[in-house]
Amino acid sequence: MIPVVTQKILELLAQVIVADGHIYETELEAFANCAAEIPLLDNHGRRISNDFVRGWFEAHSGQISAFRASDNSDVDLTRLILSLSEYPDKQAVVDALIKISRSDGDEHLEEKLLISIVKSYWQYDGLDAPGSTIGA
Repeated sequence: MIPVVTQKILELLAQVIVADGHIYETELEAFANCAAEIPLLDNHGRRISNDFVRGWFEAHSGQISAFRASDNSDVDLTRLILSLSEYPDKQAVVDALIKISRSDGDEHLEEKLLISIVKSYWQYDGLDAPGSTIGA
């Protein structure tokens, strides 16, 4: 069992894997490594392992693909992203999304769009960014 926040971050990271319609071994490897780097924790406060993350993806791959293919995928994705808006290390999640998207040697438009949406909803590059100012 894993905490809700860990589940949601895994779901978000998995979306970049399926964004282009293909699942590559290099993406799964990056997914597992990135989850460990964030670090994501289990219910006992321990870091989840690469094997756990790979098993999680395998167990949830149908659900992840269905999420992307549903008529409400935009709404569901928005809810997922916004539900993580208070996560303390959003930078690590964005970095992970980028690493996973680049892991197959090609950054697809769908992957770039997903990352852009996440950044936008989290106001990643907005006025809350360090050193940002209003005006010229």
